[in-house]
Amino acid sequence: MNIEELVFAVALIGEFWYTEFGFSESAAQSNRNMYISLAIGANTFRESIRQPVYWAIVALTTSLMILSTLFAGFALGEESKLVRDAGLTSITIAGLLLAIFLSSSVVADEIDKRTALTVLCKPVRRFQFILGKYLGITSAVLAGCLLLTAVFLLTVWWYESPVKYGFLIKFWWSGIQADARQLKLLAGPYADSSLAGETLPFAAILAFLKSDCHHFVSAVFPHLLLGSLLSLWEVFVLAAAALAISTRVSMILNVCITFSLFILGHQAGYLVHLFTDETETPSRFAVLLLRLIPNFEFLNYASDIAFGKIVPTGLVGQLALYTAGWIAIFLLLANILFAKRELA
Repeated sequence: MNIEELVFAVALIGEFWYTEFGFSESAAQSNRNMYISLAIGANTFRESIRQPVYWAIVALTTSLMILSTLFAGFALGEESKLVRDAGLTSITIAGLLLAIFLSSSVVADEIDKRTALTVLCKPVRRFQFILGKYLGITSAVLAGCLLLTAVFLLTVWWYESPVKYGFLIKFWWSGIQADARQLKLLAGPYADSSLAGETLPFAAILAFLKSDCHHFVSAVFPHLLLGSLLSLWEVFVLAAAALAISTRVSMILNVCITFSLFILGHQAGYLVHLFTDETETPSRFAVLLLRLIPNFEFLNYASDIAFGKIVPTGLVGQLALYTAGWIAIFLLLANILFAKRELA
């Protein structure tokens, strides 16, 4: 699905939500509809972060990002690339797992246990329930991914820093005098030759830390942060898909279908090439495939941004529109599937 077709689809879905959500009604009624969805979202967020699997996924992903620094030496000159790619991939996979398990636990379980029926017996419409659940799930996923992003930034800073803080602290603690060569080796570009032959003061270590952090924040941090946040766009699309699937199937099937969508979305370009004839004309199956599943390779710019490559502003706008379009499509699908679901 190209941008033009997606804009048309989003316009149709927007018209549906405009009518269904009550924006065409009075301002008071519209505010009430939004308040109900936000209340459901806040409750879903609290339920989500209380799930043991939530913190298990966060803890496991944190461990994997830290352990990636131990295996970076096998990258043969591309150690930093391995650590950054491993961190970004870990955040994406963790967000995907959180979206799947949370959508199954807070939506599918509520439907099976008929807790959702209790909520819907109140003056709550089903689309308000779906929208509130999505807001709560994505808020919980965002909180977890932001925590992982902080770990990712600290891991990259520690691994790529030219300053050997462990040895500097050992020199300071033991009162060892460092010569100019040792200072250059331990403090990198921030070494002060005036400290050579003297006992290293702790204030000097703090000065090295300040200069090191200033360089990281100004030269590296913006790219890593933007890259990690861009990887969340894909997670938000998958969260909407997992929510739609969870209205009908159990957790096991939800995991299988959502992961299949994740894999197909990343292999969309290869599949189109596979079903392209000698005249380089895509087959009808290839065209249909691109229109039925999101092309996640179109969103796969996080790694390029993390390594400092400049992505045009217009392209970022297209990525945002593409993401919003697929989220709207999957939320509409969730609303249709849930509207036809018998809860009694």
